[in-house]
Amino acid sequence: MKTGSSSFAVAILFTTACGHHHVNPPAQPYVDRAIWVEPTGGCNETSPKSLPKFRASDTLSSNSVSNDPQAYTAWLARRVPGGLAFGRVFDENHHPIIRLTDPTRKLAALATLDTLAPSNGRPRAASADSVLAIRVRWDFAELYDWMWYLTNASSYARGLGMNSGGIDTHNDRIEFGVAKREAVPGLVSWLIGQGVPCRLVAIRVIGPIRGI
Repeated sequence: MKTGSSSFAVAILFTTACGHHHVNPPAQPYVDRAIWVEPTGGCNETSPKSLPKFRASDTLSSNSVSNDPQAYTAWLARRVPGGLAFGRVFDENHHPIIRLTDPTRKLAALATLDTLAPSNGRPRAASADSVLAIRVRWDFAELYDWMWYLTNASSYARGLGMNSGGIDTHNDRIEFGVAKREAVPGLVSWLIGQGVPCRLVAIRVIGPIRGI
């Protein structure tokens, strides 16, 4: 399974040659080429949310997650007020951010993180005024529960052409990959049959995966 990166850095490299200054060309704007699975018409970020009947994160304890980073992150998200999600930790202007389903709980979320997890450079509650609270649709525990549910039902879907899958923290969703675009409709139908809600799963055509 792949997981999205929890942080990122942007570097601009300047080089000098022959007395002239050269600057790397700016990065092209990000274009999301994944295809959203839309179980109903008019799906958007305000569409109703739902969770699988069985939530794997209900079974997690502090003693059971030490060797599984995703399980630990889901355990943490269940205990932090405001619906904690992960992904980038700074905005485009290098301001620290926290990603929450309810940004109004920012202070409580930061205070709880201070008690439950090492900061690892994360802004402390004492500097909360400088932290931007960014609204997201899903917290990490919700993504973890849906990923667990779909993974345990996915043997049939692999016959439809699915060849990768994981939690994409950067885009706050679950993402599956297929080798060919022709596989998309069948996988979409299967996912809708599993009851996925709007703006939870996206499919990306990635081509075949070959071993090294």
